[in-house]
Amino acid sequence: MSLDPQNKKDTLQGVFTRSASSYEQIRYFPIYGQWLVNTAQISEGSTVLDVACGRGAVLFPAAELVGPRGKVIGIDLAEGMARETGLEIQRRGLTQAEARQMDAENLDFPDSFFDFVLCGFSVQFFPHLECALSEFRRVLKPNGHIAVTTWGAVDDSRWEWYEKLRNEYQATAKLGSNSLDKPEVIEKWFSEAGFNAIQIITKELDMAYRNEEEWWNVELSISGRAGLEKLTPQALKQFKAECFRIMQPQREADGFHFQLSAFCTTAKNVKS
Repeated sequence: MSLDPQNKKDTLQGVFTRSASSYEQIRYFPIYGQWLVNTAQISEGSTVLDVACGRGAVLFPAAELVGPRGKVIGIDLAEGMARETGLEIQRRGLTQAEARQMDAENLDFPDSFFDFVLCGFSVQFFPHLECALSEFRRVLKPNGHIAVTTWGAVDDSRWEWYEKLRNEYQATAKLGSNSLDKPEVIEKWFSEAGFNAIQIITKELDMAYRNEEEWWNVELSISGRAGLEKLTPQALKQFKAECFRIMQPQREADGFHFQLSAFCTTAKNVKS
């Protein structure tokens, strides 16, 4: 059954609040976060909005670039993510950064406030993407910049069994609202939102989970957790054991490999 937009937001908020403590252990997010920040070419002293900041994979490298004269505000729909990231900001003693709980489709900022709007791997979840992009453009200064990462399609046959097993257990839940895994689709969204000078680049990674438990931690930390939470404790235990058994032939010397592909889209807010 498909969730309506508000129920989808409530589910996302709950899932990512419950995964907030383990989310920062996902090793590919900091790699892609640094890539996003570098691609955006953020200058010292800039004012930056990091939408769906999670545990700070984009926020912290951005805060380093803007320096003490700049400002980075991270927002996340999940209160738990914003809280944990706020605590980490305090622990690091960063006066130029903060994290707030906020809906990307209803930004509580004045017009023309930010030099940069960044968003890492989250626009696919926005039920009203056109509204979110409109809000991004509204809070950007004239000639301000947006930079967004989205997942590309990956044909990694080694992991095809996982989706089949999830379907067998009925451990699935569709939380995504938009498919942005093709450059032409991404460009259409950004163009229709009024952005200019749209550029899209790609970054592929070959990663390896060190062991089965690291893989399982990732699965419990991303949106797929919503489907796993539908299982009873006993069914979840059985599902996990079966996954660990099936994945053994994939083991290599350094762990269990998987492929990732991502797009980074940059654009300018040229206002007439």
